[in-house]
Amino acid sequence: MKRYFTFIGMIVFIGLFLAVGVYIQQEQQQQLATQEMYAKERHLVVYSDMPTAVNRDLAEAFYKSKHLRVQMVSMSEDGLQRALQKPVQGRMTPDVVIASEDTLRQGQIQGCFIPYSSEATETVPLYLKDDENAWTGLWYDPLLFVVNRDYYAMGGNNINTWSDLLTDSTISISFPDLAATDIGGDFLCEFVEVHGSERSALYFRSLQERIGTYSKTMAPVMHRVASGEVQVGIIDALTERQYRFDGAPVFDVYPQDGTSYWLTGTAVTRWCEDEELAAVFTDWLLSNEAVDILSKNRLYYNFASSTLPQRQDSKGKDPVLFMTTKHYNDEQRKELQDWWIRTVRFGKDT
Repeated sequence: MKRYFTFIGMIVFIGLFLAVGVYIQQEQQQQLATQEMYAKERHLVVYSDMPTAVNRDLAEAFYKSKHLRVQMVSMSEDGLQRALQKPVQGRMTPDVVIASEDTLRQGQIQGCFIPYSSEATETVPLYLKDDENAWTGLWYDPLLFVVNRDYYAMGGNNINTWSDLLTDSTISISFPDLAATDIGGDFLCEFVEVHGSERSALYFRSLQERIGTYSKTMAPVMHRVASGEVQVGIIDALTERQYRFDGAPVFDVYPQDGTSYWLTGTAVTRWCEDEELAAVFTDWLLSNEAVDILSKNRLYYNFASSTLPQRQDSKGKDPVLFMTTKHYNDEQRKELQDWWIRTVRFGKDT
């Protein structure tokens, strides 16, 4: 009897196994058929280093607005750079990319992009796009001062420039580790380009006397300022706004003698098969509809286009950006970060 039940069980198991296999095969065939139909329909392939949820929402909003399709491929910054440098044979190539300024500059040098300009891209100032229209800036994330509300009321509202951080000998500052992140490394490169290495080293050494903590990420800076552990922090605007819009007791101040920023932009690639559709999508990315998608995902950027809402600080001031060439690569940034570690952080070089 036991053998009989065992035999029946084996038959049932094999039957279920075969049924599942057939179901999986049918699903795969259906997915392939859907992909083939989609490939035949007019659409763009867009490589993007934005978060997956943002890419999905952008594609849906663009289709709702224009009744045209984009296939968003989410990639890391490194992955996107590799994909542009060495396209994989047999893999779909991008018509358009949405990427960091670093990636766009590298892609331009490698000859990956074709020029594009329009009335929409003309609303972007020259310093936020390529001189030859190989790529156009979309939105950016500047560094700024975040000031504890109580300290702001007791004189912290007098902080307007980088040198103002040195005027109060009792102040405690939370500062990003300039060797830990790309945005911190960019600030270091731009600050040194503006002020020179000697003046920069002197400034950072003086500032270090007031720095209570260095942070490898931006969120701890916000926590320390909001809690009153420190009076002032240096932080990217995107992180600061997410916390402040949730009620954090702080004020934000743009440095009026300039600041660095992390820029995201877009470009049409040399592999583009539908330049007309690429133009429609590029111009749409510079519209209020795209802004709404970013805000929906709690990405409160500053926008490159002069026709889009401009974010002012708590004093009603516009951002002042460093006017630098940004002619440095990853290796040169790393060398400068190593210099900062030796010269400032641990003071081994004098």
